[in-house]
Amino acid sequence: MADSTSHRVEWAKAEVARLTSYIIHKHYCENDIEAITRYLAEPFSWFGAAEDEYATGCDTVTAIFRKFAGKVPKCNVYDEHYDVIELAENTYLSTGRAWVATDPSTGIFIRVHQRIAMAFKQVGDEFTCHHIHLSNPYAEMVSGDVGFPTTLAQQSYEYMKETLEEQRRHLNDQTAVLNSIYETAPCAIMRLARDGEGFYRLLFYNGATADLMGVEDGQIGQMDWSRGICPLMTSGDATRLAVRIDELVKPGDQASSICLIKRVAGEPIYVNSINTFIGTTEEGDIIQKIVFDVTEHVQTEQALVRMSFEDGLTRLYNRTKFRQAFEDDVYSAAEHLGIAYFDINGLKAMNDRCGHATGDDLICRTASHIRHAFSGDTYRIGGDEFVVIDDLSSEGEFDRQIERALGAMADDGISIAVGVSWREAPCDIRAQFNEADRLMYEHKANYYRSKANDRRRR
Repeated sequence: MADSTSHRVEWAKAEVARLTSYIIHKHYCENDIEAITRYLAEPFSWFGAAEDEYATGCDTVTAIFRKFAGKVPKCNVYDEHYDVIELAENTYLSTGRAWVATDPSTGIFIRVHQRIAMAFKQVGDEFTCHHIHLSNPYAEMVSGDVGFPTTLAQQSYEYMKETLEEQRRHLNDQTAVLNSIYETAPCAIMRLARDGEGFYRLLFYNGATADLMGVEDGQIGQMDWSRGICPLMTSGDATRLAVRIDELVKPGDQASSICLIKRVAGEPIYVNSINTFIGTTEEGDIIQKIVFDVTEHVQTEQALVRMSFEDGLTRLYNRTKFRQAFEDDVYSAAEHLGIAYFDINGLKAMNDRCGHATGDDLICRTASHIRHAFSGDTYRIGGDEFVVIDDLSSEGEFDRQIERALGAMADDGISIAVGVSWREAPCDIRAQFNEADRLMYEHKANYYRSKANDRRRR
């Protein structure tokens, strides 16, 4: 029985110590008044750390405590030590000390060794609090102080120095990490300051910046960064990106763009430029640039797009690209439009007589003559069918290009049928294609009639 009672008392003492710490943390660390007052019970008395902080009665003290809500700066509590004694059966006194220090985030630097005393009563497994006494050992001057509590002032000053030193070490560590990242990152990193007039000044760049641009390190600072963009960027990309960077107005705003820059040695590369508004300092609005070389990625995408629209044999546009031109109606606003429809005569006979390799060679030679003769878009839309769509050349220029193509093919021994349609605005690509198609088949029909007549005459 004695062992059971002893065990119960020891458990109760541990619980009282835990509740003492809980109340201290709820007050100083969380300023959670309601979590504290739920434990208060009559009779109750309270001594606070300040000179006039004394009251009795749960309602009175609860009303006082609620006035503390939102007014206690966030603190950190550590090095707690509590001793609990049993005053009478189910009645316990907890006394102890803990360091209480304001959190550095509050901008207040105070640290005191708080004295704590609380009385609890146990009812079953529950405990109620009947007395709280918090005292500051420096409320009055200690031995050695003369005219002022210098010990408290010195401790707070030392705590402030420790906090500032810790923050300085933390910032230095962060700076070292960032510098390491900046200098080892495989991308260009820059920071620019934008003044009130909208002009930019380069503040910082890492080693990869010079490598990306193909210049010596010292040349970066000599370049004109006043528009907030890389001076080597091509004009169209530069104008669009400069406008987007000017529109960054608050921290977190970001503008990204894939742009073409021409390196100093003349090599063009594609870059992804990510521009972020970091914040505002005395130097102006800070814009950070992170720039990646994405040339390989862009060229791969371009190659894939080109492959999807390119005829594998002739390298002209394929039928899919031709259909897209119709469906997207890209020539609807053209001021004038020329369409030439070519069809090789005798391809099937050549394939049957000489084989498809010879036929493929004939197709490739024809495509080459068409590609070199015309400034417009050229398509292979069938086995031996080719179309040219030109909205750039004048009618006279378009006619000369047709004559040049026909002449080159005649010199190469290629027999070709052609149909041509030319119109000034309003242009109609479908109607013109049908017209060129009809004229081409008339030309082809005449070719085969002429051959048939030649055979009869022979």
